[in-house]
Amino acid sequence: MKNEVLISAPSHVHVGNIDLNGNLGRKYGTLGFSLESPRLVLRLKISEKDSINDKDGLNYISLFKQYLDCNKYFEAEILEDIPIHVGLGRTTALALSIGFGINYLCNKKASIDELAKVSNRGNQNSGLGVNSFKHGGFIIDGGVKGNNVAPLIFKGIVPDNLRIVVSLPEKPIKNILEIKKREDEILSNLPIMEESFSSYLSRIVLMKIMPSFIENDFKSFGEGLTEFNSSLGKYWKKYQDSIYCCKETEEIIKRFLDLGAYCACQSSWGPTSYGIFEYNDSIKAAEEIKKLINDLGGGKVWITKVDNIGAFLKA
Repeated sequence: MKNEVLISAPSHVHVGNIDLNGNLGRKYGTLGFSLESPRLVLRLKISEKDSINDKDGLNYISLFKQYLDCNKYFEAEILEDIPIHVGLGRTTALALSIGFGINYLCNKKASIDELAKVSNRGNQNSGLGVNSFKHGGFIIDGGVKGNNVAPLIFKGIVPDNLRIVVSLPEKPIKNILEIKKREDEILSNLPIMEESFSSYLSRIVLMKIMPSFIENDFKSFGEGLTEFNSSLGKYWKKYQDSIYCCKETEEIIKRFLDLGAYCACQSSWGPTSYGIFEYNDSIKAAEEIKKLINDLGGGKVWITKVDNIGAFLKA
């Protein structure tokens, strides 16, 4: 019997939600990408008491033990982490990694969707985190219905010659964390999206983003993503500086496009943003964005591949 396991889960970035109207019986529907870096890497082992170097993690250990009817104790250690509440999917990665590990060490057979539902991941709004964990790649989910996890309706294997340059400016993070504290309240009081606007977003996905990806026309694919993301920003404008979360992210996105990015998008509430480049162009682009972000008060810039696999477990 195994007493220890290592789980490695990707981060992800959002493009946005397709349908915040919901009159067809489903709501949200999310586009996004899994990222190889950063990752959440968790070591979980059977121990004499429950412990983890994360407050929320301890709650998840208790939750999954109860759901899985497992009477063991676990020591968990986060070896690599994802920045929290900045649009990179850390909360879902942590919850599912803990559930996945306990499920394995207790010799249970719960599905990832079951683990997601019991921890309220992927069945409330976006299914991107759960589908990123399960599948990786370029992801489109079909929105939430009832208490079900939003189903994967499209997965694209992103070619190895493409890179994502990610930017995380430091200055706006404090304001974003304040918004995140009110996220449930904001989402429950959102105005109903006009059906015509949701139809417009759906048309971009179905008639530009998906077919362009399938045809390897990444210029058109990127144009569709940028249009989708910036258009959706108008819906969230009440809660942001403009169509983007802050002037820092707006300037960075503009620079991404000036540098020839296939697309430039804000992830979730921000302040994380990203651009997609050919490998040969990504290093120079990252250097230029790093210069800009330093002028804007500092932050992080990194280059990553898309994770086309999802989370994995090593026993």
